[in-house]
Amino acid sequence: MHIPTFKRPLSGIVRMNFGIISVLFIAVLPLAAYAFQRVATRRRRRQELAELKALPPVKMDFSTPEGAILCFENASLANDIDAAVACRDFATEAKLWLKERGDFDEELQRDALPEMTKTMERTFRESQAKHPRVGWDSAQSYFVKREQYGPGLAAIGEITVGPDGSFFRQRILVAETLTGWRVVCPLVLTPYGWKVTPHASK
Repeated sequence: MHIPTFKRPLSGIVRMNFGIISVLFIAVLPLAAYAFQRVATRRRRRQELAELKALPPVKMDFSTPEGAILCFENASLANDIDAAVACRDFATEAKLWLKERGDFDEELQRDALPEMTKTMERTFRESQAKHPRVGWDSAQSYFVKREQYGPGLAAIGEITVGPDGSFFRQRILVAETLTGWRVVCPLVLTPYGWKVTPHASK
């Protein structure tokens, strides 16, 4: 008994195979782009890390803004709260915070300054006690830029390379005091530029 067979036209097979290949290509393309981007990112980071390591060393003391930051970070890593507080300038932070908010006139700012200074120090102590910096002993800090922020103030660009090789970038405000430089606080980028508070009004 003869059983009829049906053959698919060759052109149909070619079109189907071409369609499958197209689908696979479209699916693989984003993965290839992602892999290429990761390789390029690692290469850029290796190059940037080499440039950071070539920077001159910074002495850990209060004679420079960068040195004051290192003193503060060292005390924080050791979970020595009193030493970390000694590296800070809460009065300057409170003064700038009150000024940037724009809610208070100059007289009220002066009256509120002592209590605000105490509040900021107390909040910092509580935060340090609850959230100690753990696992960052092997992190490395590099300072890439110093800009004048105001009279006796400097904004320092810092890159911290974490234990996992990640890069953490920030700007830290440092104040010159009678006993050397002291850390004020990290700056935040607002519509009005780099400020102490994200709620700055001007």
